[in-house]
Amino acid sequence: MAAARIVELCGGMPLAVRIAGARLAARPRWTLARLAHLLHDERRRLDELATGNLAVRAGFAVGYTRLAEPTRRTFRLLGLLDAPDFAPWAAAAIADIPPEQAERQLEELIDAQLLQETGTEPHLRYRFHDLVRLYAREHAEAADEPAARATALERAFGAWLWLAEQAADQVPGPCFAPIHGAAPRHPMPSGVAAALLDDPTAWFDAEQPALNASARQAAALRMVPMAWELAACQEKYCDVRGLYDEWRTTHLAALQACRAAGDGLGTAVLTRGLIEVTTWTTAADGSGATVDLPDGTQTMVALDDRARHLRGLFEQAGEPRGTADALVLTAWSLVAQGREQEALDAARQALDLATAHDHPGGEARAHQIIAIAYGETDLDRTIEHLTEALRLARLIGNTRFEATAIQFLGAAHGRAGQVERGGELLLRSLAMARSLKDRYVEAFSLLYLAMLYAATGDDRARETAEAALAIARRFDLGHHLAQALGILGELDLAAGDHASAVGHLEESVLVWRARGWRSFLAEALRALGRAYEAAGLAESAARVLEEARELSDIR
Repeated sequence: MAAARIVELCGGMPLAVRIAGARLAARPRWTLARLAHLLHDERRRLDELATGNLAVRAGFAVGYTRLAEPTRRTFRLLGLLDAPDFAPWAAAAIADIPPEQAERQLEELIDAQLLQETGTEPHLRYRFHDLVRLYAREHAEAADEPAARATALERAFGAWLWLAEQAADQVPGPCFAPIHGAAPRHPMPSGVAAALLDDPTAWFDAEQPALNASARQAAALRMVPMAWELAACQEKYCDVRGLYDEWRTTHLAALQACRAAGDGLGTAVLTRGLIEVTTWTTAADGSGATVDLPDGTQTMVALDDRARHLRGLFEQAGEPRGTADALVLTAWSLVAQGREQEALDAARQALDLATAHDHPGGEARAHQIIAIAYGETDLDRTIEHLTEALRLARLIGNTRFEATAIQFLGAAHGRAGQVERGGELLLRSLAMARSLKDRYVEAFSLLYLAMLYAATGDDRARETAEAALAIARRFDLGHHLAQALGILGELDLAAGDHASAVGHLEESVLVWRARGWRSFLAEALRALGRAYEAAGLAESAARVLEEARELSDIR
């Protein structure tokens, strides 16, 4: 274990590993763990990797001393970045030089064996060996004033932010109000920006690790507005790509910095993002852990308090569009608790606020939750509000929310007995989700299709539900998981496979308990009761059916 750690801290560099081995050979009383501990400290690592006439630092110096000073300066400043890799435009930003000059200097650094090239034309990227980065930082601290280093990092982070905001405007995702802060932007030349953002999602694909690293680095350096804006501008991309762990961890790091600095607007924006990601997904370890929630707390029930707290944050920050977003989240919680009239009241407040403050995305989300609150009790109104949500989604060009609205419309038409129309809409939303590589919407479309197929006796029901289940397990989507398990349990029961039905439905009930969505839990309990009865487990059936009745009686 310690030997592997030594090699890791040497970055696998043959010279560094050779030096580490020589130091151990000259000190037979040293343990591997001791050397690993010494190398762990970045500030001392290059000092420790020297013995006799061998030194890692000296090897780097050969290439560095042959460079012209402008290229040395770019090398030093690039070493300040925590980003795992970077594009030529980032080098131009941090050094404040034209892109053409930056590209020439990057080639010089490759020739000097101080930089590594990754990617392929025309999307070349560059990265440091970990030890070379430490060497560059040493020289930056010696040669460049602290203010100059901070300004250089601000330029680089500002360039990432400037590009990310423009890319995010073109990426479909949650219809939250785009709220910006005071972090300085560093614009790129128009020709460079146009080429980079020709495919915004592909730009995020390439830059997301660097954006995450930059947001966390800005938070550590107390560049608070920069940290939270870099984190927040990634939300739509992370949602569409299913990068929920990255979303959570980066937001938490930036949120901690906001709270410490008393940045109310940043705290509100990041809290909104964290509520969104932790309400609809669970931790990757499968624990179901949700940020800021005690163990055993039901997610959708706790959403009420969290959304009300968020509303207060946005009201204090003087951001009514954010307040509208918080009210929609409140409405979702109230629907889940079976408090439909209160949910409608909150959603209508959100709709009025979003309309008054030019927030069409908030209007679309308000119409969606109003439709869900009406549910099956008034399918005409449900369809009316979903149709308006679809119109608004198309108006703002958000294809992700368009697919969502079409999906819910398909389900509503299916429940209204318009099976052919419902199936047509659901297949359209499924195709849109797959074209966007949006696994969240894809899974929901599959679930509604599976329910439609099951209701009409279509043999495709099982394979469709199993496809939704696979996505739900892979991406830790609790709601989707519980629903897929419930559909499969019902199909098992209809097929006479009582043991499998019990297994699927028991797991569905377990997930719905954690979710805290009352109507879904009651439905799953009723299905489990029927499965227990079919399996000859009368006592268990009576217990869960009684619980389902109690849940249905609560108003």
